[in-house]
Amino acid sequence: MDRRLYHLDFLRAFALFVGVFYRSAHADAGSGDYDFVRDASGAFRMACFFLISGYFSVALIERKGAWPFLKSRLVMLTVPALVCVVLLAPLTAEWMTSYYREASTGKDFKMFWMYHAWFLFSLLAYTLVLTYTVRITKASVQWLSRFMPENVARFSLFFAVVLVCAVSYKLLLPSFMWDIPYIHLVGLFVLVTVHHFPYFLLGVFMFLWRDLYEKFNSGYIGWGLTALACIGGAMLLGSLTDYYQEQGEVARFLDIFSVVYDYILAILLSIFLCAFGARFLDKDFWIVRVMSQSAYTVYVVHFIVVAFLLFVLQRAGVPMDVRMGLSAIGACLGGMLFHFAIVKRYQFLSLLFNGKLNYGSGGVAGRAVKA
Repeated sequence: MDRRLYHLDFLRAFALFVGVFYRSAHADAGSGDYDFVRDASGAFRMACFFLISGYFSVALIERKGAWPFLKSRLVMLTVPALVCVVLLAPLTAEWMTSYYREASTGKDFKMFWMYHAWFLFSLLAYTLVLTYTVRITKASVQWLSRFMPENVARFSLFFAVVLVCAVSYKLLLPSFMWDIPYIHLVGLFVLVTVHHFPYFLLGVFMFLWRDLYEKFNSGYIGWGLTALACIGGAMLLGSLTDYYQEQGEVARFLDIFSVVYDYILAILLSIFLCAFGARFLDKDFWIVRVMSQSAYTVYVVHFIVVAFLLFVLQRAGVPMDVRMGLSAIGACLGGMLFHFAIVKRYQFLSLLFNGKLNYGSGGVAGRAVKA
């Protein structure tokens, strides 16, 4: 029987809302005062988002078929991404540049041209190859299962992908790609897309094998304790990496190991959130509906709202901590109001900011899974 997975719907929206606070941390104008916000967000936010996106993407292919899914996703991802880059980015850059200049921290505002829409382009890249990803994943696990138990085969395949992505992201691609003409236009996009692929793939695994779904969505106490221990290990690893600053084989090994460890920590935190959500949030709460329906709009427009509020509040002499908090809250509430009052009512705006021309009963995920 099909049913809506409210907790996954909410968690994906939650990851997008956390991104608003990541952007409002620009209130420090590069001074590093809010690095803790960026570090906390980076530890789980995109991992959780891509894991759940991978799960729902395969679910939608199963429900709609590959070609209808691809057509709808091309519009849903590409149009809002272009709105971010073409329409919103210029004003965002102008306000942020002025904000950094007046903050007098000695830092300049710099941002890759995709801005916060990079994840939409990465998700588009994963979508374009999704049918091949599913096919190769199934075939690889089936082949490996000839030599080992299936659960070991799945783990071995996933760990191999993590290792390849870690080496490619940290060593292989940077060693040659920056010498390619015009690569600066897409180089960062290539790196972040390769870097985040394992999270999306794990979501694919979670849909293909029901036992993984059950395991990842139960036992939140055990997952939480494991993630907590992993956080302690990350702190120790950070100290070791700082100790070995000199170039050498040990330092290079630690660089790769640190990236792999970051994968492990981000995955454990994401699984903990899934299990916690399944225990406490898998119901039709009004906050789940509101956040799920408006999250896409909020994320698309949030950076320009944050930039405007930071700039205005700075001119008004508001303290930095207050600027940071008010810009985040203002972007969240303003984005939600913009969604429900305007975007959801007008088809053209729903196309621009959500990539769709009409709304059903809503949310990010819809009725996409079998319970």
